[in-house]
Amino acid sequence: MPPTGLPPYDDTNIFARILRGEIPSRRVHEDEFAVAFHDINPQAPVHVLVIPRGAYVSLADFSASASEAEIAGFWRAVGRVAKELGLEARGYRALTNMGPEGGQEVPHFHVHLFGGRPLGRMVPASGA
Repeated sequence: MPPTGLPPYDDTNIFARILRGEIPSRRVHEDEFAVAFHDINPQAPVHVLVIPRGAYVSLADFSASASEAEIAGFWRAVGRVAKELGLEARGYRALTNMGPEGGQEVPHFHVHLFGGRPLGRMVPASGA
């Protein structure tokens, strides 16, 4: 069953295990607030995940529960990773999913960074 995006946090999820070093990852960045690593099933030439070190289920949980320092540090890390990967010049997409209808698969807040090719529309036109 897909995560709800709401607490409680499940510390057995794959990203929690990556943070603890139980599962290897191809890290591209880490600091006191965030860890970034290549997605194991990339959807674009560049597909990196940026996750906070704290135990937050989703953006809803993170924005409601994280400290101001954690929030600022995390979003600065997202920007830093995009710049370090050379994505700024041509553009990129930053995406986070929340809950079942949003497509959230892992119950740990994370941002996908996609780049390296034209990405097209994010959501098909509704026809309305």
